[in-house]
This record gives sequence, C-alpha cells and structure tokens, in this order.
Amino acid sequence: MAKINFYLKKPKSKTETPILLFYSFDNQRLVYGIGRSILPKHWNELEQRVREFRTIVNHSDTNTLLKDLSDKLDSIYVNAKSKGIWVTQDYLRSKLDGFLYKNVETEKDFFGYLNEFIEVQDVLKKHRTIQKYRTLEKNLLDFQKVKKMKISFDTLDMAFYEKYMAYFIHNMGKIDETTGKRKGILNNTAGKYISTLKTFLHWATDRKYNANLTFIKFKAPNTCADIIYLTEEELTKIYTHDLSNNKRLEQVRDAFCFGCYTGLRHSDTSTLKKANIKGGNIIMTSFKTRDQLEIPLNDFAKEILEKYAYVLPVISNQKFNDYIKEVGELAEINDPIILTKYRGAEAVKFEKPKWAFLSSHCGRRTFVTLSLEKGMRAETVMAITGHKSYKTFKKYIKITDKVKTIEMKAIWKKESIELLRAV
Repeated sequence: MAKINFYLKKPKSKTETPILLFYSFDNQRLVYGIGRSILPKHWNELEQRVREFRTIVNHSDTNTLLKDLSDKLDSIYVNAKSKGIWVTQDYLRSKLDGFLYKNVETEKDFFGYLNEFIEVQDVLKKHRTIQKYRTLEKNLLDFQKVKKMKISFDTLDMAFYEKYMAYFIHNMGKIDETTGKRKGILNNTAGKYISTLKTFLHWATDRKYNANLTFIKFKAPNTCADIIYLTEEELTKIYTHDLSNNKRLEQVRDAFCFGCYTGLRHSDTSTLKKANIKGGNIIMTSFKTRDQLEIPLNDFAKEILEKYAYVLPVISNQKFNDYIKEVGELAEINDPIILTKYRGAEAVKFEKPKWAFLSSHCGRRTFVTLSLEKGMRAETVMAITGHKSYKTFKKYIKITDKVKTIEMKAIWKKESIELLRAV
C-alpha cells in the first residue's frame, strides 16, 4: 500500500530547513524536496503540517501545497497502475516536477522519454503491444540495476549492446535447480527485446530526442524456428476422436480444427459471428492486423460452424493451449519431436511427443503446410491467411518429404528425357 509522509530535512535545526516528501510504494521509497523551507519550531510533527500561527508567513499556502501534493501523488500512482505503467522513483519525480513547475522546462531522462513513447502508443496500439513496451521498460530498469550502468541515449553504444546481450544469457530466465543460477533466455526472445528497443529509439530519433544512431547496428537475433504442424492423418485423428464425454475438450478440439481448416488465428475464431458468413465465405477484419479477410468455407469448416450455430466456443489463449495438448495426447499424436533453439552459442534441445508442442498457432501452420501439400498455390494461401510479405509467410511453411518427392518425380521424369532424345 502506497503511503505519503512529510518530514523536515533537519528537524533540530535553529534555522529554516527544507520540507521533504517521503513516498513509500511497491517496496520503493521516493524522497522529494517540495521547494519549501520552515523553522522546525513552526512544524507540527504529529500532523505533518505547518503550525497555523498568525505570525507564520504563508503557513496556509504551504499546508494547501502539502495537501495538493498528497492528492496529486495518489492520483499519479493509481492512474499509472490502471494503465499497467511500471512506476519508478524517476517516473514519479518527473510527474511531480511537471505539477510543481508547470512553467519551467524540465529535461526528461531516457526513461522519461520511454514513458512518453508508451503513453503516446497507448492510444494507437493494442493492449498486448503496450504490455510489451512496459516489459521492455522493466527489463531495462533491471539491467541498469544489475549491471550498475546508467542508461541514457548517449550510453547506447556497442558496449551497451554487448552487455545487454550478456545480461539476457546470464541474468534472465528461470533458475536452474541444479546450479541455482538463471538459465538465461533464448536468442529469439532476446531478439524481441532488441527489436522493441529499436522501435522506441527510432521514434525518439524522429522527434530529435536522440542523436546517437549506433542503435541501428544492434542486431536482433532471429533463428529460424522449427515449424510444428499436423500431417493430414494426424489432423483427421484429432478431428474424428470421440470426445463426447468431455465437452470442454470437444469444444477446444473443434475450434482448433476450424483454425486448421481456415488458417484463422485464435483471436479471430474467438470473435467470429454468424454475420461474418456471407455467400459461403468468412468475411471479417483480422483482430491482429486489422486487414480485411475473405476466406472460402470448405466442407470441414462449414460442418464445425453448423455444429455450434455459427458461434464457436470462446476460451482464453492460455487455457486453449493447455487443453489442446490434452486433446493431442488422447488422440495419440505421439511422434517424437526434437526442437533445437539457441541460447547464445549454446544449442538447447527440447525432446517431447508432438502433442506436447501443440498450440493454437499450430492450426494456422497446419493449414498453410497442408494447403501447399495439396497443391494450392502459395499466392492463394497468402490471400486466405492475409500474409502480404512472402518473407513472413515462408516462416509458416514446412516443405514435407511428401511434397519434395511428388515435385521431384513430377519434374524429373525419365519419359521426358527419352522424348527429347527422340527429337
């Protein structure tokens, strides 16, 4: 619980001494000079206010200021918490400076500008994106504390980048039960932090807050991830598995299969309404990209929609991912899978049965891979999934051995060579 107190800097002084604001919050404490001084004998320590004697000049104004500061600080803290803002001493000090010195230009520090960036984006971006920015802020504050390195625009050089990357490997992630040390995060996760940081720095540079362009050289690690998808046989096993005695898993299975048959994201299947079905097509605006989608309904997708009167069951993405693994295990999707990811230069292998890797996004990857496997042109698949860039689209593609065999035999036919010889 946040708590405000006012104390004198030197309570036993014979001359005037500054009044200080002490604010305890979230296991932190802010000490802030309010710009007023007073003789200790004129201070009521119990009430933390100036004694109201006629001989004391401006006692009423000072007490009004103390009340206004209390109210303002409470408002700043509550408002920040409601918006998911990471409250720090610097953040509160900046806000109080703005309140006390409205007509005085106060120079923001790096985190002051980062907060401005987040507050501006809060109007334009979705909640999950704002959370990502807040996570970056928290991460940078922790880095600054652990590495004892003050972050400013000027200190963002290659030495900072190297220390930041080392911090990801040595100071983040879960604690290893054997060594008692943190395991570090994977390169692709570290890459997301770097990309988000660069987004902010580009914004700050465009507004002339930052003149240091070294950040352009910061590389965001992005190792091509292994694609988990279902074969047609596995998809059929899941779709036809009898779950009539478990409504919870049956509903998740159906929503998952609908994604496999349409390529829709979980965020879109969760908001799909009957009004989105027109002329045998799904017509809707993508929740993530805000692009207009038009997806022809195939027999499988139509069958699922009719089962639920065109309104699919809604469940959180986290629970969805938990439950679809249960479905996969019951349907015996047991092929052993080894995923290789990287932490720095270290290869980290995850070996589990395929069902343990199932997630809502696996449905979209399954649609892309099986559609290509069945002969659908890449341009058509992209038009259905809403991909505009082939660079992004190809991350979803898993060229299977079956596809390679079919295409190799189709192109390199012996009869074609014999025909050429005859000519």
